[in-house]
Amino acid sequence: MKKRKVFYIHKLTPYFMILPAVIVLILIAIYPMVFSFWVSLHRWYLGRPHLFPFIGLENYYALIFKDSVFRRAFLNTLVLVGVCIPVEFALGTMLAVLLNRDDIKGKKIFRVCLIMPVVITPVVAGVLWKFQFHPFYGIINYFISLVGGKGIQWLADPRFALPSVMIVDIWQWTPFMFLVLYAGLLSLSKEPFEAAKIDGASEWQLLKHLTIPLLIPIIVVVLLIRTMDIIKVFDTVYVLTRGGPGDATEVLTLYNFRVGLNYFYMRRAATISWIIAIFVILLAQLFFRILGTEFYKKRT
Repeated sequence: MKKRKVFYIHKLTPYFMILPAVIVLILIAIYPMVFSFWVSLHRWYLGRPHLFPFIGLENYYALIFKDSVFRRAFLNTLVLVGVCIPVEFALGTMLAVLLNRDDIKGKKIFRVCLIMPVVITPVVAGVLWKFQFHPFYGIINYFISLVGGKGIQWLADPRFALPSVMIVDIWQWTPFMFLVLYAGLLSLSKEPFEAAKIDGASEWQLLKHLTIPLLIPIIVVVLLIRTMDIIKVFDTVYVLTRGGPGDATEVLTLYNFRVGLNYFYMRRAATISWIIAIFVILLAQLFFRILGTEFYKKRT
């Protein structure tokens, strides 16, 4: 009997060890997710929390088809994903391949300089670039004036506000792409590349047929991380433009913040949160379907 008791205690010990972590996870992650989904399906107000009639997908319908600001925020977020991610990936890949060459001198200095932007917090980066974009004292307009050009209202003109946000994002997060891809390149075996060079392969052929296929698992991960990160971008946009001028730089997270914490429209804020979550899941599936399928084709 005593041996059986000791056996059960020994068997249950791992479950008791992870129980506190499971409880914390339920309290700070799972319960808020379930509750926010419940709120998104009801007409729920903070002033009348005891009244919550079920309305199904009405909140989702109202956001998608009746809220023009939400549609603009969704479009701006799509533009950020569609422009920043490819540019950051292309620049990060080029820098990683360049610094992976044996004939490049001063690699340590270049690496340190490239790491600096990603070390800076997004708020500090936003403040820094807000000075650079200043119409009268900014260094960008200063260089434009040197060649006889007219200064641009970078953050006040709807035509240039969103591109300005893109410039800041690309400047700050290209080093992240570079670091991950560079680490991936360093982990690759050199034998296939040396054999391909002996066969007369060019640099472009090495990149296309060896480097990129071998890095596809890492590429999937880094693209997924950056995509999720840029979809929930908030601090940089808030510091630079606060969504303006008008709704020219309104993005999903900023609009969610405004709806939930400025207007206390909690059911709509919960709905936006779930739309963002669904958007991220669909993009993740797209990445895995396209790049993951290509990876397994190469493996087989």
